[in-house]
Amino acid sequence: MIEMQTATLPRLLHAPPAPASVVDPVSRETLLKPAHIASTAGVPPSEQFVAWQAQCGPGVQMEEPLGTFGFRGRCTTWKLGPFAFLRASADGLRYRRDRAQVRRDALDHWIIRLSHRGGLELRTQSGLVLVRPGQPVILSLANSCEVVRSESEWISLVVPRDAFPNLAPIIDRRLYAPLGGSLGSLLASYMRTLEMQLPETSECELPRLVEATRAMIAACIVPVHGQPDDPMPMLEHARLERVRLAIRQKLRSPTLTPRRLCRMVGMSRSQLYRLFEPLGGVARYIQSERLREAYRALANPDNLRGIYEVAQDLGFFDASAFSRTFRREFGCAPSDVRMAARSGDRTIALRRPISAAACPTLTELLRSLQ
Repeated sequence: MIEMQTATLPRLLHAPPAPASVVDPVSRETLLKPAHIASTAGVPPSEQFVAWQAQCGPGVQMEEPLGTFGFRGRCTTWKLGPFAFLRASADGLRYRRDRAQVRRDALDHWIIRLSHRGGLELRTQSGLVLVRPGQPVILSLANSCEVVRSESEWISLVVPRDAFPNLAPIIDRRLYAPLGGSLGSLLASYMRTLEMQLPETSECELPRLVEATRAMIAACIVPVHGQPDDPMPMLEHARLERVRLAIRQKLRSPTLTPRRLCRMVGMSRSQLYRLFEPLGGVARYIQSERLREAYRALANPDNLRGIYEVAQDLGFFDASAFSRTFRREFGCAPSDVRMAARSGDRTIALRRPISAAACPTLTELLRSLQ
């Protein structure tokens, strides 16, 4: 890791690595290295919370720390192929992820979280959920949620939605409820084993580790045989997921219309419209996905394409109409996002710190998963 350099935000000091185990020189060179490490140790207490927000919080609104002064936090993240595994400890905190942030950063990963110490209070559309230490729970970045977390130590496994397209309906039905029983305990044990073994895992072992992780997630979350979920909602959810995947694959196609979608997924127009009615309609959903992709492109300071070029690439051929639609969706003009990204203003664009290539934010690391 290379230190983040910025004149506007306190630096998160990257803590020195723990003493390495006794391994031969060749093994040491091939050990899997963390993709992101951040710590507030060494940052003045009055600036620690701001520093933590800058590196670990762009994807959520960190409203207030629960402590009186300062903010202690450390987060280490490994990238495991399509997955990410993080180990963290931090002071108590209240935060939320709202619909505006979901639209802006377009992250829809699942997060399987296991707390070693400290409780978690989740407030979702379904109500209030209390999660005790030792209970794995599945969260989703695609949904809005309010969280109150006491001083905690925890581990999380971040799972991209596209890693399990056929299991998406099943996983979504298990959100925000602690995973109990023998399979929940098995998943928790596997995550603890990952935490212990990752510092000693070599890069050549990564492919097998990815497959083992994929198999463990599928085995522990699929319903137990003989206790199936209600088939009708599951079938509808599976159909929706199939159409959403087709939309993502053809997002830049100028011929992506409801009629073409029906042919692609083998569905009648009435079925398609009924499926997307809760989401505002299929045409509205396609437009929203294209706008989110445009936002991501404009918020990336490394993307040098012009605003109209980005718009055309996503099927917006009228510059004025694109600007008006973009402003209605995000509350700001496309040029505002582009200028904010290039100037380093985090209040509008979800951008990277100045030393971006060497020190991405946690949100950017999660965005790279697929």
